Amino acid sequence: MLIPHDLPAFGYKKQLARRFDRASQSYDSYAEFQRIVLERLLSLLPTQPADVVVDLGTGTGQALASLSSVFQPTSCVALDLSAQMLSVARTRSSSLENIQFVCADAEQLPFQSSSCDVVFSSLAIQWCLAPEALFEELYRVTKPGGYVIFSTLSQDSMPEIRQAWSALDDKEHVHQYISIAALLECVSASGWRISSAELSRVPMWFASAEEAIDSLKKVGASLITSDSPSTMSPSVWKCFLHEYSKQKTDLGIPLSYQVAFVVAQK
Repeated sequence: MLIPHDLPAFGYKKQLARRFDRASQSYDSYAEFQRIVLERLLSLLPTQPADVVVDLGTGTGQALASLSSVFQPTSCVALDLSAQMLSVARTRSSSLENIQFVCADAEQLPFQSSSCDVVFSSLAIQWCLAPEALFEELYRVTKPGGYVIFSTLSQDSMPEIRQAWSALDDKEHVHQYISIAALLECVSASGWRISSAELSRVPMWFASAEEAIDSLKKVGASLITSDSPSTMSPSVWKCFLHEYSKQKTDLGIPLSYQVAFVVAQK
């Protein structure tokens, strides 16, 4: 992922954590796309036993029950940058055993080398700043023979939003996600052996442009820049929504994603 050009790198993670903190209470009500991707990623889990499993970017903990059921690990670590997301995840998984909650940055993991059997991550690593360094860090903490299983947004996600804005200005209002070719190159360069990799388009449909945008904003996935909706003039935002509404079809307002699903082994 490329950091927005107008936001200093040192403040990016802090703003990201705040954004997901604010979205923690609304996340589950708006996370239909996230659930679709999660279910598909869970179907790719290896069947071998795993003693220590990490859910990287656990969010509200939607994957924890499945990870615990499939692997029955002695330790399942729910890790997230957002303390408020972890609070919701803790409540959701109160009936599960052996769950540990860790508030930390995925790019600086507080784990010993070769300590994890499986690192699982659904739609979280696109928020990291340095993909190759991230996969090197994941390689460091994973045991020989262990797995990283992840989904992430890829290049050309949300073209509908880009199209709507293009009628108004030439600014970049959508994250520049890494291409799957560049992503897999980062994975391989870090030492991982790729077991499977697939790029899939996931279309979503909404009753209005406002609902489409809420599906991003209410899960904390809005673009972090100086010209976010909260700082934009109401008239400009109204013009954007009007342009976006022009894309409505019989199915509704489209918002589509390109999602990479990857399984790799150390």
